[in-house]
Amino acid sequence: MLGSTVAVVCFELVMRNSRTGLIFTSSQTHNTTRLHLVHTLNMYTKHGARLLLSVSLLLRAVLGVAAVQVSRPWTPADGHLGDSSNGCDQSPPLPPSEVDVIVVGGGFSGLTAAYELQQSGYTTLVLEATHLLGGKSRSQRLKIGPGIAELGATWINNKTQKTVYEYSQRFGFDTVVQYNDGDTIFQGEDGRVTRSTPSDDSEPEDSELALQEAAWSLLIEESAAKIDISDWDSFPEKKDVSFADWLDIYKMWEKPHLRALSRGLSRAIVGREPEDIGAHYFLDYIKSGGGLRSLMFEDQEGAQFQWIKQGTTAIATSLAEAMTPGSVLIYSPVHSVVQQSDMSIVTIESGQSFRANKVIIAVTQNVYNKITFSPPLPCDKRNLVSHTKPGIYAKMALTYSNSWWRDAGLVGKFTSLAGPACFGWEISDASQDLHALMVFIAGSIAEKWGALPADEKETAVIEHLAEIFGKELANEARDVREVQYVEWTTEEYFLGGPTTTLGAGMLRKYGAVMREPFENLHFAGTETAFEWKGYLEGAVTAGQRAAQEVVDGLTEIKEA
Repeated sequence: MLGSTVAVVCFELVMRNSRTGLIFTSSQTHNTTRLHLVHTLNMYTKHGARLLLSVSLLLRAVLGVAAVQVSRPWTPADGHLGDSSNGCDQSPPLPPSEVDVIVVGGGFSGLTAAYELQQSGYTTLVLEATHLLGGKSRSQRLKIGPGIAELGATWINNKTQKTVYEYSQRFGFDTVVQYNDGDTIFQGEDGRVTRSTPSDDSEPEDSELALQEAAWSLLIEESAAKIDISDWDSFPEKKDVSFADWLDIYKMWEKPHLRALSRGLSRAIVGREPEDIGAHYFLDYIKSGGGLRSLMFEDQEGAQFQWIKQGTTAIATSLAEAMTPGSVLIYSPVHSVVQQSDMSIVTIESGQSFRANKVIIAVTQNVYNKITFSPPLPCDKRNLVSHTKPGIYAKMALTYSNSWWRDAGLVGKFTSLAGPACFGWEISDASQDLHALMVFIAGSIAEKWGALPADEKETAVIEHLAEIFGKELANEARDVREVQYVEWTTEEYFLGGPTTTLGAGMLRKYGAVMREPFENLHFAGTETAFEWKGYLEGAVTAGQRAAQEVVDGLTEIKEA
């Protein structure tokens, strides 16, 4: 479900046209107005953070501006569930100008790296571009009750994702086993809806299609199992084509039903179409998550086994809260990273600079190009970045007064190859009176849905749910109490989700440089994980890896 940075001054000026009454953001005057004002203010204060906070509040009062944001330290008052304080009642410590390690990005990977480094006795500073910690985790409070809407990363598994689970327990959070008692719903590309019982061993209606599906899933599962996730040359070069072309080698892409299933699969897992992603990349991704069955199911071996009652974002904010106050800055996009012989200088968009011995880049790879690196990143690293494409993803939480699907004998899990609701699971908790369906819109379907007017997007999904749940349950599906959603493609510092993707041949060519350090720069992020890429588990283990690299490097410097 990213974030880049830290600082002490980032304005989003909003200007009011007195004649028309229209409010527009400073995107039209962003580079000149904002930076000029910020640099001017910095000239007149040694304590820029507090002065600029006062100026920000003054501008809000005088101009009626609600979007003036100032880089400042994150505090626990900013909340665990996406709600942020205005900073009026806080006087957080000013950020240190020099630390051992700067971490760019306040997602799970960056926060984990910083937390582990502080646990090892090093000073750190996390620079987060937005006011939200947790990256692609986005736990939002419901307006109608005490529950939360998970609009980003949601599930964990205490057996197969032990690292993130351990963090959840370290900070005292409650896990809920995913409800898994009932029938599932499947809608084909032609719109036909079928209801199935997972334990039903009866003869399928169409035995030929069933045989095709079995052969298709077996091919993918066995091919993924053969992948060596640490050896980029292990995949046959002749088959290092797009996922669509790879299926065509085995005469499966030509079959309409399997072609539709393949589209549904690639959309669900990485948010892209089979023609857009490399077979090696996709099979490696599946292998990293324990196999096809693991990624698709919610039993004890599945990726959707448990969810966190307090929301996954609570883990991220707990990591921040456990660190030295003032060591996480929000509203702080990084502008540049300059490596010198004995020190690296990281400058945020406000113009304020921070110094460190080491820097960890923990933002998603497709936004590396928002940062100016000096010296430039190595050629292969730049080429990798230029070839990454974020998944096309949106997630919508629809909250109801009761779990009506359970009463109808349904598990609350569905898949549609027609869309716009591509797939989804229920999230219910009687203790919070929480009854919700979490709906994912992905791939080319998400592109079409994203082009709809804002007032039609919710309606399109709700009406689709009414269609796939059938006439008897259509009214219940429409009786939504609250809707929240995030279009991850519109998030400036993510541009998509759940991860970045690579096309044919790209993993073989650039896989080795993905996590390779460059002088005093180290790289984290869920894409750089060996296991559980695209998941919280991958994010935290990548953060731990980067932190250990830094510890090893600083130890060598100290001993030299």
